[in-house]
Amino acid sequence: MTNRRQLLAALAATPVLAAPALAQTRWAPSRSVRLVVPFPAGGSPDVLTRLMAPHAQAALGQSVLVENRTGAGATVGSGFVAREAPDGHTVLAATISSLTAPFMMNPAPYDPVRDFRALSLLAITPTVLVVRPDFPARTVQEWHQVIQRNPGRFTFASGGVGNPAHLAGELYRSMTGANITHVAFRGSAPALVELRAGRVDFSILDLPSAAAMIADRSIPALAVGTAERLPTLPDLPTLSETVVPGFEAYSWVMWWLAAATPDPIAARLQEVANEALRQPDVQARGAQAGFLLRGTDAAAARAHVTAESEKWGRIIRERNIVFDG
Repeated sequence: MTNRRQLLAALAATPVLAAPALAQTRWAPSRSVRLVVPFPAGGSPDVLTRLMAPHAQAALGQSVLVENRTGAGATVGSGFVAREAPDGHTVLAATISSLTAPFMMNPAPYDPVRDFRALSLLAITPTVLVVRPDFPARTVQEWHQVIQRNPGRFTFASGGVGNPAHLAGELYRSMTGANITHVAFRGSAPALVELRAGRVDFSILDLPSAAAMIADRSIPALAVGTAERLPTLPDLPTLSETVVPGFEAYSWVMWWLAAATPDPIAARLQEVANEALRQPDVQARGAQAGFLLRGTDAAAARAHVTAESEKWGRIIRERNIVFDG
C-alpha cells in the first residue's frame, strides 16, 4: 500500500514539474539581434530580410537590426557569423553563394555544412532564361537547338565568376554538353545591359533582376529554371519540362546560425522566422518582389543544404571554377 501511495504521489507531481521545464526551453534574446546580409542593401536577400525584421523584433521583444557585411562572394558576412558567439544574437541571411563560394576558394574561409546550422529555407528566388533581343529563336526549344547546332558560337552572361547565373549556365553545359562561353560582369545589372545591347547572347539569372526588362519587352524571356512554372509567369515553360529534364537552378535565402548554437535557441529562431513569413505584408510584398516563400523546419533546411552542396560542389569541381574576387 505504501508503494502504491508513493507511485500515485509521484505521478501527480509530474505535470507540476514538467511545466516549468518546458517553459524554460523557450529562449529569448538578452540584447539586440543582428540579421547579417552578406550582400549590399537592395538585393534580393536584403529585401526579404528587411521585410521580416519588424515581425522578428515584435516576436522576440528586442531590437532586430539588419546589417550588410559584403565582399568576397558572400563569404565576408557569412564567415563573420560563423565566428560569432553561438548565442542566437547573430543570424545569417544565407544565400546560395554562402554555400558555394567557399568551394571555389583555397583555403576555404569556412565549411558551409560543418560551421553552420540551418534553421529554415525561407524563400526561393526563381531564375529565368533571357536572350538578346535579336537572338535567332523565339521559344526555348528553338534556343536549345540553335545552341546545340552552333558549338562555340554563343555566350552566356553572369554577374561574376561563381555567381548563381554562372553556375546555372554551367549546369546547362554539364547536362547537355553545350559548347558555350561564359562572360562575367560585376553584377547582374551590367550583364543585363550588355544582353539588351546584343553583346552577349543569353543568361539564366534571378527573376527579380530581369523583371523590369522582361515587363517592358526589352529582352525576351523563354523559360524558367525552377522545377515548376511560376504563378507570376504562367506561360513560361520550365527548362526541365522542355529541353533539359531534371534541370533546376535557383537562388534561395535561409536563416543560418553558428553550428554550436544550442537547440532551444535554434528552435525559437526557426519559429520566429516562419511566423514572420506568414504575415500578410511579407506574403504580399515578398510575392511582388519575385520570391517563392517557403518556411521549412530545420530538418528540411539541413536536407536542402546537403543536396545543394553535393549538386553545386560537383559542378564547381567539374568546371574547375575558381573565385576571382
